[in-house]
Amino acid sequence: MLNKIIVNRFDYLQTYLMILINNEPEHFIVIKRILLPLDTSPYTDSAMKFAAKIAKHHNAEITGLVILDIPGIEKSVSPVPLGAIYYTEQPDQEKKKEAELHIKQLLDKFKKFCSEKGIRHKEAQLQGSPSDRILAESIYYDAVVMGLRTFFHFETSDKPGDSLIKLLDNSVTPIYAVPQIYDMPSPDEKKLKILLTISDFLPSARAIQRFVQVATPDTVEVCLIAEVKDENSAEFNLNQAELYLQSHGFEVLKKEWTDRKLSDHIDEFYIGKVDILVIGNDVKKGLFSVSVNEVIKNMIKLNRVPLLIG
Repeated sequence: MLNKIIVNRFDYLQTYLMILINNEPEHFIVIKRILLPLDTSPYTDSAMKFAAKIAKHHNAEITGLVILDIPGIEKSVSPVPLGAIYYTEQPDQEKKKEAELHIKQLLDKFKKFCSEKGIRHKEAQLQGSPSDRILAESIYYDAVVMGLRTFFHFETSDKPGDSLIKLLDNSVTPIYAVPQIYDMPSPDEKKLKILLTISDFLPSARAIQRFVQVATPDTVEVCLIAEVKDENSAEFNLNQAELYLQSHGFEVLKKEWTDRKLSDHIDEFYIGKVDILVIGNDVKKGLFSVSVNEVIKNMIKLNRVPLLIG
């Protein structure tokens, strides 16, 4: 029964790739609006530089977004007896004032950076839960660029939060997640090395489609890797993916398959050799959602290569 389910999911991926190949879209999605959530960590500095190079290449506008985490501030204030309400309001207000100062500094830094780079930009300031507000805003953007680790709760904690993971469970917008230390080559000066992953999940096909929609063929070099137990199925899907990419003008330099744990294989052979890892995220919870999500989590832990998560 288990093998039958796996085969059925593989047939679904193969069918989906065939549909993509035979139904070329009339137009590509062009990146014109980039959402850049800001926090006080070095990850934001890295994400800002990454977003700037994408914006330059696509002549896009970046919106720097800072969120005042009101729920986090309120949660951080310990409950006290009714007669001491005044004393709880005082530290609450102090935290808000301190957060507002950080927000102003972040937005000033963002504005100065974009102005010096000659990039069109806007600033936005919202209140609420960071992951919820980013998710709501991202619907109206072509891409989100943020750190592999996030510190949006800077008003109340200096530890990384789970905003990225929460966004991956719900976002319809492609997310570029950037490591703390990374300087991406400019796509206008050097071809970017891209690694596209294929597994036996439909999100892999979606991620490939997303990549085609936001990339330009003459600025990238593409490699394909399939994580599949069966070599014949891997070869079929690699060939189909290559045909799809070629139909959109992309050249595939290398194809390979592995029956190893995908994150281990990438870590051993590709980290330091690729500029962006393209990967699908299976938002369905259950038996077959482990593999891809595990790769994403392991890449976040490695903190060494940017991810384009479709």
